[in-house]
This record gives sequence, structure tokens and C-alpha cells, in this order.
Amino acid sequence: MPETSAESAGAKVKRLRKARPERIRLSFFDRSAGTPLPLVNQRLWPAGIVIGVIFVIFAGIAWNQIDSMRGHRITTVFDLSFVLFQGAWVLGWSVGVFILGALTVLFLFYTESARLREGKLIHMPRLGPLRLNIEYDLTKIRNLRLAAEKANTVQIRFDYGDGSTALGNAMPRPEAEKLAQLIRAAGCSITSAATAVATAPRGEPLENGATEVDRGPVLAAPPAEINSLSSLALILVNLLPLAGVMLLGWKLGDLMVLYWAESAVIGLWNSVKLAVVGKWAAFFVVPFFVGHFGGFMAGHFMFIYYLFVRHPGAAGPEPGVWQALFDLFTPLQSAIFSLFISHGISFFTNFIGRREYLGTKLKQQMAEPYKRIIVMHLAVIAGGFLTLALRTPEAALLLLIALKTGADLRAHLREHGGKGDASGGSEPDSSDAITT
Repeated sequence: MPETSAESAGAKVKRLRKARPERIRLSFFDRSAGTPLPLVNQRLWPAGIVIGVIFVIFAGIAWNQIDSMRGHRITTVFDLSFVLFQGAWVLGWSVGVFILGALTVLFLFYTESARLREGKLIHMPRLGPLRLNIEYDLTKIRNLRLAAEKANTVQIRFDYGDGSTALGNAMPRPEAEKLAQLIRAAGCSITSAATAVATAPRGEPLENGATEVDRGPVLAAPPAEINSLSSLALILVNLLPLAGVMLLGWKLGDLMVLYWAESAVIGLWNSVKLAVVGKWAAFFVVPFFVGHFGGFMAGHFMFIYYLFVRHPGAAGPEPGVWQALFDLFTPLQSAIFSLFISHGISFFTNFIGRREYLGTKLKQQMAEPYKRIIVMHLAVIAGGFLTLALRTPEAALLLLIALKTGADLRAHLREHGGKGDASGGSEPDSSDAITT
């Protein structure tokens, strides 16, 4: 059946997109198993020179910031907050510098190969022992073809997912046809085996003696409720400031710093979540998050300290930075430790226990703490200004605690509402088999 013009245009746009592989991982060893597919290496050194120039510029900016930090004297809380902000910025920036440096070396000394192994087409760009394994499921490769590049040379291309990609550089047509035939044959054998499994009667042995087991759907974990362990721990910890106000004489500044410390605890546990979700990518994502989030926290602390702890109209010389921090955090250390335990309970019961990490994207997890903290601190800052305006410290502080607890609990339930493993098994679709 001929394609309509709209279908043809849609297919053309689809092929122009860069295909997203099934999996990407780093390794330092090359498993020799499988069928090798020798490729013609691409010449990427011109791109390496361009990226190298950008790397030098970015590295120079980072070094300039580090040099300015070395000569900065720290005598007040403002000085410390500013240096921490600079340090966080340098940490986040350095991730980009490292990536640019690695890309420079990679493009200057680039080689690549490919291999058919365990039902996958594995494309392996490499630099010495470092290999980037880009995996494609053979049963999902479509429209494997030879695209003309220059005179007497072609390039192997195929569609995958919502896009298209190429395998290696342009090569002589006989070599490309040989590699394409190997990929087609491997894909057809995998598809035939999958069709045999799909059509075999349930519970009856297959040709290889295996028995298909009907596992049934995997249901999503129920949403976190207000009477769950993590919710109760959150409420209990939010009541600790109440004891601090009633029994220990905590003031508005103490509460604001404690709630700032909770943001730091949330950021710490989110770094652990990023490590779980990102795996090897966490080596880049976690430092970038710490730099970005750390800069936010440094600026936020300076705002809280000079507005709610040391008021704008405070008289007398400002205390030294280390003495000020000691006096500020020592009475709060037990409460901060309790916050760490509370969010740890939520991590293990929800993120790990309910398998919320499954299906969570890095970008989504990066943004998660900001959504919660912004809502929480809007309530906290509004309550802080209300406390200053009412001039009834005890009642206003109790109102602040209630506002913060309500906002925190609402954000907690929204974050963990219905998240969990909702994945079920899926059988291969024969329509995704390799076609010519």
C-alpha cells in the first residue's frame, strides 16, 4: 500500500531525529564473546580541536574563580556564604570542564568497533581501555539500509525508536553489505525465537525444555498515606521545634535556621537518590547537583541569617564567623540529626522499599527537591514575616510551625503519591523485527 504524502513527510522527520539507544554504559574491558563487526573509523580530530579550544576557555574561567577564592578572607557569615557560593559554582562549572576535556581527548584519539552479542547490536566508541557501550535491541531495529555517502562508499543506517542513527563511517559497498547481512541474520534469528515463545501454549515446555511462567501484572505500590511510617516520622520531627519553642526558648531565628538545615538534609538524600537512578552517570550528575543546590543553599543561608538571626538594625560589631555558627547550630544539633533520620526513613521506605527509583528520570529527580523546598520555604518565610508583624512571639511561632508542617506534609504526600513500580512484562513485538 503506497504511503500518502503526509505519512512520507512524517517518516522523513522521524528518520532525521537521532535515535536513542536501549542502554549506554562505560566499561574498561572488552568482552570478546559475540560476532565482531569491523568498522571504518571516523576522523573526528577537527571537532576535537574545536572542543579543545572551548575546554581551555572554560578551564581558564574556573581557574580564575578558584584563584579569587584563595585570596578571600573569611571573617563574617557574609564572607563564608559568598565563598561557599563561589565554591558551589566552581564545582558545578567543573563538571562541564571535565566533560569538555574528556570529549577533546575522545575526539582526537577516537576509534570504534561494533559487535553482535546476546540479541543486541553493541556500538563501541573507545579511547584506549575506556569503552562506551551503546546497545540496541536487535528486535527493535527497523529499516536497516545502506545510504550512499560519496562515490563508491555507503553508510549503514537504521531506524530505532523515534529516530534514526548510523553505524560507523562510510565504507566500501561490499563491506557494508556483508555487515548489514550479519545484522539482518542475527535479528531474524532472535525474532523467530521470540515468536516461538509467544505462540507456545502457556505452561507447556518449549523446544529447549524451558517452561513459560505466567507472572501476571506487577501492580504499582499504593500511594503514601498520612498514617504511613514516613508520614508519621515527618509529623513527629516537625513537632520537635514545638518543644524547642515551649521548653528551650527557641526564637524565630532558630526556627528559620533549622528549616534551612532541613533543606540541606533533603539535598543530601537527593544526592543519594541521583546516585541510585543515574548509576555511572552519577559521577557527573551528583557534583553538578551539589554545585547548583549548594549555591542556592549558600545564598539562602545569608538571607536568613541577616534577616531573621542578625536583624538589619542590630547594634554592635558582628561576631566572628566561627563563633556565630557555633552559637547558632549547637542548640539545634539534635533536631538536625532527627531531620536526617526522618528523611532517611522516607528514603528507605518509599524510594527503595516502594521502588520509586524505577522509571524515574535523572532530570525529574534533579528537580524534585526544588519543588518541595520552594513550597516549604514560601510558607516558612511568610510565617517569619508574620511573626515579626504580630509581636506575639509564642503564638506566632506556633503558627509558623503549623504552616511549615502542613506545607511539608502536603509536599511529601504529593511527592510519594502513587509512585512505585508499575511495570509489567512485555513480550517482543514481531512487527519491530529488522526489515530491509
